[in-house]
Amino acid sequence: MNAVYIVGGARTPIGKTGGLLKSFLPEKLAAKVLNEVLNKFSLPPEAVNQVILGNAVGPGGNIARVSLLEAGWPYSIPGITVDFQCGSGLSAVALGAALIQSMQADAVIAGGVESTSMAPRRQFNRRDPRFQGEDTFYDRAPFSTPAIGDPEMGEGAENVAKLMNISREDMDLFALASHNKAYKARNEGLLRDMIVPLSINEKVIDEDESVRANITPRLLSRMPPAFSTDGKITAGNACLTHDGAAAVLLCSSTAVDKYNLKPEAVLLDSCSAGNDPNYFPLGPVYAINKLLDKHNLSVQDINAFEINEAFAVKVLACCSKLGVELDKVNILGGALAYGHPYGASGAIILLHLIAALKRINGDKGIASIGVAGGQGVATLVERCG
Repeated sequence: MNAVYIVGGARTPIGKTGGLLKSFLPEKLAAKVLNEVLNKFSLPPEAVNQVILGNAVGPGGNIARVSLLEAGWPYSIPGITVDFQCGSGLSAVALGAALIQSMQADAVIAGGVESTSMAPRRQFNRRDPRFQGEDTFYDRAPFSTPAIGDPEMGEGAENVAKLMNISREDMDLFALASHNKAYKARNEGLLRDMIVPLSINEKVIDEDESVRANITPRLLSRMPPAFSTDGKITAGNACLTHDGAAAVLLCSSTAVDKYNLKPEAVLLDSCSAGNDPNYFPLGPVYAINKLLDKHNLSVQDINAFEINEAFAVKVLACCSKLGVELDKVNILGGALAYGHPYGASGAIILLHLIAALKRINGDKGIASIGVAGGQGVATLVERCG
């Protein structure tokens, strides 16, 4: 199989729902990063064989195609949209890598985009037994069957907290650490090269909206349970909803040589796996173990992990089951601080993983995300140089 090189990528700043990016259509966010990737590596759009973008709560259709057309690219370049919910962006990257490995493409831009601020309201067809009236809309699609269990996001996180006996205090401390690491990374400019500024009404947006310097243990301890009166999950130890886009340039050795590119990493492999939908936050455990087993590796062989922080309990539980030390996980902070624009998050954590490997002079890393409905996806990379 062809080797797959991660040349680099770009992302927008991440904004809260109804926040700094609320006026940007998702295809405009995606178009911005698509063109930034071309500019960054001095590529013509014709060099790209395929654009693959993840998206979870958009208007439907094919936002990858709409985005590349919005970016002004030639009609000849195709676009594919992936909906694997929170894992959409990382699955888009895996699909792009597979095209290169199988010699169907030499250069693919993959990633994702989400605008929760622009998410359409949806309702079931009136012939559907779940239809509840013209004025009743649903917040999310079904991810599992009622017979098995299809918990809300917070309910699934609470299920894992109970199953693993993880305390509210440990979750709050993990959230605090995430903000502190993200704030430090921002101050040191560790992510500056990957963030493409956006402009609106003569204002430049070049920083993530949710990273906070004033989070304290006392503030976190005062937050009430978000999903049940006796629960442990709060707005402080769970991420909010967000807007943003990210894209990664994947190339074969042929494209690397042709365009004189300097890759940052080799994408070695990706794996997806399923698990009990009632404990969907544990999805990364199954995907990471599958990936490690396939390559005869242990967690000790991996220098850095990115496990998406939809909830603090998710990362704590996954690390406990995997035997991963917390100081190897989300080294530059995670989604509890930066945010979680669903379809884009996989590409975002992959870019952050490579930045973290550079920071610690590490070799191998794994990025992983849990997916609603009881699934996970994980990607193994090895840094170049």
